[in-house]
Amino acid sequence: MDKLVIILVSIAAALITYYISITMNKGAVFGSAIVTLVAGFIFPHFFPDKGATLAAVATCASYAGMVAVGKFPKIQEMVAVGFLAGIIFIATTTAFVGVGGRLGTIAAVAGLSWLGIKKLYGMTAVQQKEGMVE
Repeated sequence: MDKLVIILVSIAAALITYYISITMNKGAVFGSAIVTLVAGFIFPHFFPDKGATLAAVATCASYAGMVAVGKFPKIQEMVAVGFLAGIIFIATTTAFVGVGGRLGTIAAVAGLSWLGIKKLYGMTAVQQKEGMVE
């Protein structure tokens, strides 16, 4: 249950950051700051035992939502990036505790992973169209 909540919070935070940044045209830093600020107030208040972790997840995913529209043109892609950020956050919960830059690194790895998946899928689709792959 806790892992599902972490993934859902991660997806929501990435989506909201992207929406504020790109759709509302407020900029990536503003979008991330709003998501982080609200998460920092809301989660610890309503979930005293897991609130700090959920706020950290939201912060991490908000960093993942700070992307260039040229690389991530569709808001739907933020679902995948947020999902990847949540999974990586869960996987690295006990790794690098107290090390600076951990959340940003998780966000960068999630975004780069999605770009790699897109590129791999794109190459596969092109090869299939050209008859290179059966």
